[in-house]
Amino acid sequence: MQDIGNLLQTTRNQKQIELEHAARETNIARRYLEALETGMYEVFPGEPYIIGFLRNYAEYLGLTPNECVALYKQTKIQETAVPPEKLLAPKQPVIPRGVFIGMGALAALAVLFFAGQFLIGKISTALKNHPAPQAAQETIIEKQGSAAYTLGQETFEKRLFIGDTIAIPVGEKEYQLTVEKTAPELYLATDIGTQIIALGQSLTLDLNGDAAGDIKISVEDLDKSDASKGALVEMLTTGLQEAASAASTDIKVSEQTAQPESAKYKVLFDAGSAYPITLNATFRSYCLFRYEQDKGTRDERYYQKSEQLTIQANNGIRIWASNGNAVKMQIIAGGKTIDIEVSRPGEVIVKDFKWLKDDDSGRYKFVVMEVD
Repeated sequence: MQDIGNLLQTTRNQKQIELEHAARETNIARRYLEALETGMYEVFPGEPYIIGFLRNYAEYLGLTPNECVALYKQTKIQETAVPPEKLLAPKQPVIPRGVFIGMGALAALAVLFFAGQFLIGKISTALKNHPAPQAAQETIIEKQGSAAYTLGQETFEKRLFIGDTIAIPVGEKEYQLTVEKTAPELYLATDIGTQIIALGQSLTLDLNGDAAGDIKISVEDLDKSDASKGALVEMLTTGLQEAASAASTDIKVSEQTAQPESAKYKVLFDAGSAYPITLNATFRSYCLFRYEQDKGTRDERYYQKSEQLTIQANNGIRIWASNGNAVKMQIIAGGKTIDIEVSRPGEVIVKDFKWLKDDDSGRYKFVVMEVD
């Protein structure tokens, strides 16, 4: 049986195509094409990337993609040693009919017994562990239908609801935030007064009055018309002391922390308020593509050349792509259509498209930003 790598390399040489030229034509990085031809599959992030790039490369060389993928899988199977005894079907003993009936009755009784034990165990576990604590992230305590959290690490991200409380240790003292409202904006009751944070906005708080920021709070997602959906909130406690001490005392801490972030994103357009947006994606070649709307459920699958995808969201969309240059995207919102080129050929990308609020102007910016 011919090796898939040799088939790809032989076909390319017969067509007198240089690897560099093939990389430009397929939008696949040269190192990945070399890996496909030499069988050095460890350079790929995972199995889905191998199959996706292999389909694209085979189509480019005039080969049948499905047959090439099948040949690759057969090669992988051959590389895995299988004991001979695993390939032989064991002989089945002949069992009298009466024994079958007795065994069936015993099996039925066993199923009923273990099903009962399983249900009792599940109920007991649910009563003990509801809601389940998130180890090393925060401590959760139920209080009359509301949750109480204690920050245990530098980063905290949680969907909060009315009545939830967050305890923040600063030095030897602990400060408490309480969620008063989650729509149309997040209202937090604090020791220094009620703080209001809009969707896409960040706010840095000085809880102990030492002129240094103690915590930065950002609202990542909320439904302005439905408070029951809560608000997805991110809290950061790292690096704020250093940022505050390095800046002049007549500059707000919120301005100090907001300035460096502007370099991480590109503004596509701005508006007086955040409104729903639509993302249209058209695929130029094979691509593993994943997306997440409004911090909700993820959807992932392979897309082939000329396929199209439409995504709609209220606040933001996060995308992943195995080959960013294989997908062309448009953002449609407020009567505007913007074409977006997101990466170089062969580059794996993760990007956020979302609303941010400008504290100075009070307007909203729709931005695209890199995600580490």
